[in-house]
Amino acid sequence: MWMTSELVIRRPQASEYGSVRALIEAVANETFKHLFAPSPVPLKFEDEDWLLAWVAVSDGKIVGVIITNQEWVSDLWVFREHRRQGVGSRLLAQGESEIASRNHQTGRLRVVQSNAVAVQFYLSQGWQIAREFAHEKYHHAMLEMAKPLPEQPQ
Repeated sequence: MWMTSELVIRRPQASEYGSVRALIEAVANETFKHLFAPSPVPLKFEDEDWLLAWVAVSDGKIVGVIITNQEWVSDLWVFREHRRQGVGSRLLAQGESEIASRNHQTGRLRVVQSNAVAVQFYLSQGWQIAREFAHEKYHHAMLEMAKPLPEQPQ
């Protein structure tokens, strides 16, 4: 049985950016294919995003990633076979800590409203729904969620 004690959270190395992209593409297309069928999910990667990323590594394989920017959790992706094992919780805690270290008192994220599993996950981690809105480009229902973050010691 896979155990979270084997999980390492760290910054990705430049040689791993392709693996991170592949993880995001696989999970995004698995999760949102119904919104974009028959086309794949339109993803846009910026090289500077990887400097803001943390990866979860188990047995030498990247199994999850979180990217934050300012007060935002931009992305949180975990391979299906590694969900419900603490990977997402550990990555989210790392992201929250990073946001707080930037002196933001509140973390924010956006999630597709129909992604009930993700919405429930964030609610279970203390996030609250701040507002509902239509995605600016694709018009599907979205939620903005927020969480007060503890002040980081200086």
